Amino acid sequence: MKVESRKRQYILEGKIKPGFCDGCGGITEQAFVGEWKPSDKPKDDDLLLGSPEKKSKEKRSAHGQAMSASENQYWIRCSACNQVHLLKEWQIQIDKELSPEELKPEDCQVYTPHGIYAQGDAVFHESLGEVGVVREKQATGSGAHVIIVEFCKSGRKQLLENVQLNQGKQKSSESLSDIIKLKLRR
Repeated sequence: MKVESRKRQYILEGKIKPGFCDGCGGITEQAFVGEWKPSDKPKDDDLLLGSPEKKSKEKRSAHGQAMSASENQYWIRCSACNQVHLLKEWQIQIDKELSPEELKPEDCQVYTPHGIYAQGDAVFHESLGEVGVVREKQATGSGAHVIIVEFCKSGRKQLLENVQLNQGKQKSSESLSDIIKLKLRR
């Protein structure tokens, strides 16, 4: 129940990831418009149900509460076509940033300089003995790839990623003339 209430809070705050819109057929930004509430009116006159059933007020209110709690629904507007859709809570992806304090080492991938990481990935750095979250990815001037990871105790650190393993034979296979040309250009 705690996870659902947290997701509901993110939806109400408008922290929703871009999603597919049935109206325009594209993946667009979505905005929270309002919350759908079931009607409190009894369904005694519903022609589809057949003969009206006489229920006590207690059963009716308990049934209405259980249905609304289990299926929270929200009105969401597409930013491209401005159509409003009624979506169930499980259909909405929230934009939740991970906090390093919430993570455990067994839930994270172990950091190696040879790995490739995405923004928002949870990593465990064995040398530091800490868990962190990848906040940014950058390329340096020398062509190396760097990730900026936020750790609990150490703060933000720059770590290398996608480092290629160069074998000694490949390095020595550079021609002597290429090395001399590089030296002469300087």
